[in-house]
This record gives sequence, C-alpha cells and structure tokens, in this order.
Amino acid sequence: MSPVRALALVASAALALGSSVAVTGCGGKTVNRTDPNAVRDLSGNWNAADSQQVANAIIADVTADPWIDKFREKNGRDPVIKVGKVVNRSNEDISTNIFTNDIRKALRKTGKVEVVASSGENQQSREERKDQDVNASAETRKESFQETGADFLLQGAIEVQHDQEGSERQKFYAADLELTEIKTQKLVWEGGKKIAKDVNRSKYK
Repeated sequence: MSPVRALALVASAALALGSSVAVTGCGGKTVNRTDPNAVRDLSGNWNAADSQQVANAIIADVTADPWIDKFREKNGRDPVIKVGKVVNRSNEDISTNIFTNDIRKALRKTGKVEVVASSGENQQSREERKDQDVNASAETRKESFQETGADFLLQGAIEVQHDQEGSERQKFYAADLELTEIKTQKLVWEGGKKIAKDVNRSKYK
C-alpha cells in the first residue's frame, strides 16, 4: 500500500472517530473516578465518610465499656453480637444498610467480640442447608441446629435536625444505638455519635 493511501485511510478513521465522539459527548456529561475513601462533601448531606466515621466511633465506645469485661469474667468467652436494624428517622435518603455494614466491619476488626450474620443473611444460609439436606453427601452436609446464637443485639436510629439563618445552614446528625442482652432484655450499653456540618448556601445555585 502506498504511503499516500495509508495516510488517507488514517485520516478517514480519525474523522469517523471524531464524529462518533462528538455525538456521544453532546450531552455534556463528564465522569471522573475518585477515591472511595476520600472525604467529599458535595451537599452537606450524610455520606459514606460520615457512615464510616460514626460506625468506628460508636464501636470504639461499645468495646471500651465495662460490660464486655463483666461478660468475659462470667462466661469465660467473648460476647456474640448481632447487628440489628438502624432506622432512618430523617427526611433524607440515608442507606442504613451501608451504615450497619460499616458497624459490623468495625466490630469484627476490634477482635474483642464475635459477630454473627444478620437475619437476612441467616435466611440464605438456612436455605442452603435445606438444599444440602437433599443434595449434598453425608460427609460434606452441614447439619441444622448448629448456629451460634447471639448474646446481644445492637440496634438504633439516625435522626437529623437542621438550623438555618440566611445563607448559612447547619446540618446536625445524631446516630444513637443501644446494646441489649437478648436473653434478659437488659440494656447493657447505649451511646452514639453526632455530626454537625455548616453549609454556606451561597455556594450553590
């Protein structure tokens, strides 16, 4: 192929590619990948950074409280905790599933407690055991009635209260949780974490 012919083919391909890009880009949308661990407050609303910060602070408080040492002295083992529901009582779209997952991860990382699966996750395991009862060999079948029962249930709520004066607005979030002994229903711990954010509305159109 002659050099002139080759250059012509390259120019045609570039022209076609440019037309395609112009069509796809006419919407004006740009997508940039960011670090999921980076703290970015775009609106001042509850976000992923808030979820992790609050979960870590709450679990540090839970596992530093005297109840855990009393349980170990009495039972000779680490307590078993199930993370229950966290209710969103705000008027914002807050994913409580992300928050409870952050709480569960923070609990496990302490190494001070045992953590069992949530009720929804338990159901999947129970369905799997039923399937194994029919299809799995006797050597590999997982027996029923062998689950580790939780000693305590950790649950709570997220609430929000806003205050505004002119262009200045404060967003105040409170995550309050309580730890209950399942057998006796005794409240062994309660606490939470609060976050306040000042938002200058003049920055937003």
